[in-house]
Parts: sequence; C-alpha cells; structure tokens
Amino acid sequence: MAVPLEIHRIGAHVIAHSGSNAMTFQTKKLGPHMAAAVSGIDLNIPADDATQAALTGVLHDNLVICIRDQTLAPPAFLAAMSRFGTPMLRKQLARTPECAEVNIISSEDRDVLGDGRKIVNGANWHTDDSFMRAPCSLTMLYGVEVPSRGGDTQFTNMYAAYEDLSPEMKVRIDPMKVIHKYHSSRKLSRISTRPAEEMAAMPEATHPLVRTHPETGRKSLYLNPNRMEQIEGLDRAVSDRLLDELIAHSTQAKYEYRHVWRQGDIVIWDNRCTMHKANADYPEGERRLMHRVIVAGTEPF
Repeated sequence: MAVPLEIHRIGAHVIAHSGSNAMTFQTKKLGPHMAAAVSGIDLNIPADDATQAALTGVLHDNLVICIRDQTLAPPAFLAAMSRFGTPMLRKQLARTPECAEVNIISSEDRDVLGDGRKIVNGANWHTDDSFMRAPCSLTMLYGVEVPSRGGDTQFTNMYAAYEDLSPEMKVRIDPMKVIHKYHSSRKLSRISTRPAEEMAAMPEATHPLVRTHPETGRKSLYLNPNRMEQIEGLDRAVSDRLLDELIAHSTQAKYEYRHVWRQGDIVIWDNRCTMHKANADYPEGERRLMHRVIVAGTEPF
C-alpha cells in the first residue's frame, strides 16, 4: 500500500511528510515573477518521495530553482538529479570520467573538432535541445568553481511573455510550427563542430511556436534564437520578422531573472517555459566550471 504524501507550506518553510518521516526546507523568492532559492537540504542524502514532490512543486511554481550550499561528486549529483527524471546522454559537451551523463561546461571549452578556438556554450538566448524531436525537459547546472564576479546566467519567463501578447497575436501564432536545426542559418553564436555521423542522427525538428506544458497545462512561447530556422508555411522574410519580433518581446527585462552564482549552487530550470543565456564577462584567467545534467522530455505540443 502506497504511503500518502503530504506537503505543507508555512511561509517560506516547506514540510514534506511521507508516513512518519518529515523533511523541512526553506524557500525564498529570488525574482518578482520567477526563480526561488531552496536551502536547508543536502542532496547527498536521497530525497524521499514527499520531499521530491515538494521540490518539483516549487520548480513548477517558480520555473527556476537554486538549491544552495551543495558539495556533490558527479555520481551523487547524477543520483540527486535523477529524482527529477531520466538523465540523457549528450555528446556535444565534455563528460566527467565518473558519469557520462554529467557534462562539463567550462571557461576553457574549445571547438575541438573545428577551429580549436574558445567557445562560450549558451552565449545567446536559447532553450536547451530544441533541435531534438523530444527536447530535454529540465536542465541542472552545478557551480563547481565560480569566478569572483561575472558569469551570471539570465532567464526569461516564457509563460508571461505569451500571456502578455495581444489576443490578435495569440490567434495568429497559436497554430504555427517552427523548424529547428542544430546548425540554423539564424544562429547568433558559435556552436561546437560535431562529427558527420552525429549530425546525421540529429535531423531537423518541427515544434509548435506556442507549446503547452505537459504537467502544468499552461501555454508559453517556445523560441530558440540559436536553433530556429523558419516558420512553416511563411515566406522567409515574413518568418524572420515575426520571429525577431517575438524574441525581442520575450527577452524584455520585465520577464527576466539574472542569477548571480555562488559556489555550491545547483540551478534547475524548466526548458518548456523559459529561455536562458550564459555570460562570459568574468575576469580573464579566472575559471568557471559547471557540471550539467539534463533529463528527458516529450515531443512539444
């Protein structure tokens, strides 16, 4: 017989009950319309079902969560993130020796198979994996080494961006579909060169311009300036103008949260209702080292 889960929120305190066991953690809003910090929890200790359900609830409410003050080896990081979904292997990034599903994002990244120059992964607004038929649902980034300043990650709320559109614009774009490609001709930043056989396994994907979140049921704009090629059925110039208009609208400061990293932060975001971008504005010579896990999603609808 399944043990009933009870989740109680008392101000900033979340108490998760599973039978006779209870775990408490604290939450704090980080931005006016998205993002929350979670403290008082050690992810080296496996979360029980009630605690995991509470964490997922905080994520759904806030789109981005930051779990503070963690010290996790790659296997422990992978195990904790696996409670949110099935981890996925991504060959486009370096991987830790211990866990192939834990990628490395570093200030020292280079386009190894291309020109060998330094590359900043995620330097422009994007949502992860949109070039895939079934993009990842969540991304988890762990701050292993954080520079003294700079290196923030920006997020934008795509629920709010959609909700603020005019009724006429919503009617116009709701049925539209967009072609996404790994190498889009519209891309804004350099991306890593991949082997031919890997590219063959990543054919273009077509996704709705407005997607419905499979768990919350809410609608959001689904944009990726670095991967979108063209809106199906529209002339290229018309498609470009509309995509540029929607990108400019959704990246306004009023929809944004900017995360200033602390060492030991684990930031988890929902790719189904956000975009994000990295900033490489940290001091020359300082290292920024992140471990990343993504978990499986479903085909957007």
